[in-house]
Amino acid sequence: MYKNNRLKQIQSFLELHGSVDISTLSKALGVSEMTIRRDLSVLVSRGTAVRTHGGAILPRERYLGDVYMDSRSQINVAEKKAIAKAAIAELQPGDSVYIDDGSTVAAMTQFIPHNIQLRVTTTSMSAALEFNKFPNIDVIAIGGRVSKTTKSAAGPIALELLQSMYFKTAFIGVPYITVDGIITSNAIDEIHLKKAAIAQSQRSILLMDSSKIHKEPINIKLASLDDFQLVITDSRADSNFLANCMEKKIQVKLQLSTL
Repeated sequence: MYKNNRLKQIQSFLELHGSVDISTLSKALGVSEMTIRRDLSVLVSRGTAVRTHGGAILPRERYLGDVYMDSRSQINVAEKKAIAKAAIAELQPGDSVYIDDGSTVAAMTQFIPHNIQLRVTTTSMSAALEFNKFPNIDVIAIGGRVSKTTKSAAGPIALELLQSMYFKTAFIGVPYITVDGIITSNAIDEIHLKKAAIAQSQRSILLMDSSKIHKEPINIKLASLDDFQLVITDSRADSNFLANCMEKKIQVKLQLSTL
């Protein structure tokens, strides 16, 4: 893997999880721990990471409020837009859909036909406000404790309501997936909500840019490729990951990041 791509993946993981450790990154990216140390030194010099014993964390100010979600939305922007645009083709007028709180999923609002009729359910406060601008979209914003970092509802109230609903399609973003198709997260509330949305949907679509693909699992298992009927990602996705999708007979749409 080229250095710039590796740095991008490390920074992406930092933005999503707040911290990284050298040993795990070494296994996930298939390089030596010394290489990871050098990469972290580059990120520290850029001011986008702070070294800790055995790893690194985000600078404190990047954890605060809106900055965290905004920083996620600025990573791999072209890829996310291309993926979001392709996802629109999976909508049919009259659909009842669940929209996840991921930054790739949120980009869908930029490409939705103005007069399409939909019912959209989401835990994301930002997505609810954006979808509510469309005249024929009925928006259900699931309530609960609102996270200051993701701007989305979480906790038992949100989970209970989500488990009582049914959707034709769920559009799900993920923070981390292995080439073998194991999806993980370090956010317990996020895990419960995403699992519930998948369980309550006839069809689940995974939206993710290629920087989310790694070699080794990290944190807690959220789902697996088998839980999805369609994966939309960019053309730089790992070949072993794509082969795994083919073996599992999961449809894949690859998008060029030309937007």
